[in-house]
Amino acid sequence: MPQQSKLRVTFFIVTASAIVVLAAKIFLGAAPHDARSPAEMRTKGNKNAPIQIAEFIDLECPACARGAEYLARMMAAHPEAIRLDLKYFPLPSHHHGFLAARYAECAARQGKFWLFHDALLSRQANWSRLMDATPAFALIAQEVALDTGKLNACLNDKSVDALIQQSHLEGEQRGVKSTPTYYVNGKMVVGLQSLEPELDRLLAEIKK
Repeated sequence: MPQQSKLRVTFFIVTASAIVVLAAKIFLGAAPHDARSPAEMRTKGNKNAPIQIAEFIDLECPACARGAEYLARMMAAHPEAIRLDLKYFPLPSHHHGFLAARYAECAARQGKFWLFHDALLSRQANWSRLMDATPAFALIAQEVALDTGKLNACLNDKSVDALIQQSHLEGEQRGVKSTPTYYVNGKMVVGLQSLEPELDRLLAEIKK
């Protein structure tokens, strides 16, 4: 075979292989790289929403789980009106609170914070009773398809602990003493019972 023909055949094979690989990635649903930071991964809702909520949460706090259910319903009903930014505030009284935050942050670093958050809080009543919640957290991580190698490396990354501690310090400096504490358009709102009327008031104002 002439050299020129060999080059054409080689080029055709390489090109065809590249097309096959690309098609396989598309078919298998390979997700594009998400350039958002882990902090942005912990936010959801319309960026320009008229109601901006920053929540300081302890993931082992039962009231926080109820608050999460309420906010999920409200955001589904008013998708353009509310934006939520979650911040860690693990309480010393909750044995698994800090570890739960660590796992959640590692999920955020793989772009799956809300999947992990929702599964974690829906099963809170189960894992909060355990002496060691690590197996329960690992199972949730597996179910939301976190990369095990990346997860293990992240769990041992001291920067994760530092971030959670910094978030807690921010809460203390802003006057947070219990969870859930919300800042709704900058106004401090403590607990779900106070959040509900505040959101109702703001949503009513938006509709005027």
